[in-house]
This record gives sequence, C-alpha cells and structure tokens, in this order.
Amino acid sequence: MRNKKYFLNILIILLIGGTSIYLSIGEQFDQVLLSFQEAKISWIVIMGLIMFSYYLFDALSLWYFGKAYKQDYTFKQSFVNAISGTFFNGITPFASGGQFAQVYIFNKQGIVPTNSSSILLMCFICYQSVLVLYTGVVVLLKYNYFVTEQAGVFSLAILGFMINFAVILGLFGGAKSKRLQHFVTHNVLKLLCKMHIIKDYEMTCAKIEQYLADFREQLKFLQKNRMVLVKSCLCNFVKLTIIYSMPFFAAKALNLNVSWWEFLDFLGLCSFIYLINAFLPIPGASGGSEGIYVLLFSFLGTVGTSSSLFLWRFMSYYLGLIIGGLVFSLNKEINSSRLE
Repeated sequence: MRNKKYFLNILIILLIGGTSIYLSIGEQFDQVLLSFQEAKISWIVIMGLIMFSYYLFDALSLWYFGKAYKQDYTFKQSFVNAISGTFFNGITPFASGGQFAQVYIFNKQGIVPTNSSSILLMCFICYQSVLVLYTGVVVLLKYNYFVTEQAGVFSLAILGFMINFAVILGLFGGAKSKRLQHFVTHNVLKLLCKMHIIKDYEMTCAKIEQYLADFREQLKFLQKNRMVLVKSCLCNFVKLTIIYSMPFFAAKALNLNVSWWEFLDFLGLCSFIYLINAFLPIPGASGGSEGIYVLLFSFLGTVGTSSSLFLWRFMSYYLGLIIGGLVFSLNKEINSSRLE
C-alpha cells in the first residue's frame, strides 16, 4: 500500500513538473531545443559534478553525527542514508518522508531508532540554523536589488524566511526557557484547541514537551562536541551555496549573458524559491518551483528562462531522485532480511 502511495507521488511529480516546464516553454520549443544543442557540454558536466558534491557534503554532515553513536559507522553508510533521505523527501508532501526512511536505514546499519532520531534532530538544528543565517545575510546584502527588481516575490520570500526563523527561535527559546515552554503549551495550544485547530490538547502538549526535551539534550551534546557542530555547519553552508548556485551554472552552460558579478544575485533569487517552497504541499513543490523560477529569472529572456529552468530542475531535483531511488533499491544492507 505504501509503495503504491510513493508510486502515485512520483507520477504526480512527473505530471505537474512536466506540465509546468511544457507551459513555460510554450511556443519556444524549437528555440529551447536549439539552445541545448549549442550548450557547453563541459559546463553541464561541471554542474553534475558540483551537484553530486552536494550529496557528498550532505552525507559528510550525517557521518559526523553517526560516528558519535557508532564508531565504525562508515562514510559509505552515511551516503546511502543521506541520498535515500533525499529521495523520500523529494516524493512526499512537505518533504515529510525522509526522516522516517532514514530512521529505518539507520536501524539496518546498526544504529537504534532512539539514537538515529537524535542524529537527525542534530542535523536539523545545524541545517536550520545555517539556513536562517545564510538567507538572512543574502537578503541584507542585496536588499535594495530584491525590493526594486523582485518586489512581488520578495514579500513571499520574507514570509518564508520569518517562518524558518520563528521555527529555530522557538525551538531554542523553548529548550532554554521553561517560561516560554509553559506559555506555548498552556496558552498557545489551549487557544488553538478552542479554535478547533488542535483536536487532542493533552497528546499535542506531551509531544511538544518531549520534542523540546529531546532538543535540549541534543543542544547539550553539540555544546560538548563543538568541532562536530562546526564541521556540520560548514557542510550545510557548502550545501546551500551549491544548491542556490545551480541556476547560475545553468545559465553559463546555455551561453546566456551572465557574469560572475551576478553570482550573488543568483544565489539570493534561488534561495527565494526554496523559502517559498516551504508553503507548497505537493511532493517536490512541483509546479510551484517552476512557476517561481519563471518569475524570478525572467530577465534571462523567454528562451533563456525556459531552457535554464529545465536544466536547473533536472540537476537540483530529478538527479537526486534518480540517484537516491537507485541507491535505496540496490543497497544490499538496506534490503537484507535481517539486521546486521
């Protein structure tokens, strides 16, 4: 039943994503095809290698934490886990399936669910913290450009940034402050319960208190293992730089008139796509990602926008699905009938 659900999600992704790309190409199909025929193969290869390094850094961050719980945990195991998580995040709404799959994989790799949940929570702390700092700096550095040139999308991106900022601030605040935790569980949740947004107050309250308690414990671990924290944050910084730079390299590959001076602009614009994607419940944010890309990168011209969209989307999203799906399906350790 679950396999059918995943298969259906993949079909939805391909249908919506394909339709969005087709609509963005419109009557320029022949011109887009010509732009790919004249593309620089060397740049496309470089894009693929850079994007693959994204998955290596993702695995490296996971490996640092995995070794803290299992000394013989290998980088190969962390890569299998990380890329499989990418696959399941990509085919489930709100990227909700990745962590469940990774807990299952950790268990196959000899790390019990209680420890694997801690690892994933620490990875989330590092990633979310770097994401907020990274996008905050980019927005501040290019604020005037975004306000004047991308005013319509900028407000949505700021809203996405504020939500991400509120999440990490709330977690740190709730973990550090008993008063704030009490306010959330006894005031905010009761209000949401009265508004019928939350059905079971007691269960929700217990879950939040447990999550904050777990969060508090992982913060203590990170404070005692600062080098692991620093290394993981550096990995996430590199990851975000890579994923946000893909539209720029796509433009380079397609011989579009862009200079290295515009690199930071491309990083900022692409970061907006991922900030806004947080609102989209469709697996892989299919449809929304393509639509936002067309709005943000319209300055590349009709043909340039459509052709770079296709190349960007394949490299930054579909490539991960292909690699992740193959690795998860073929890895002997994951698919063994017994625990090692």
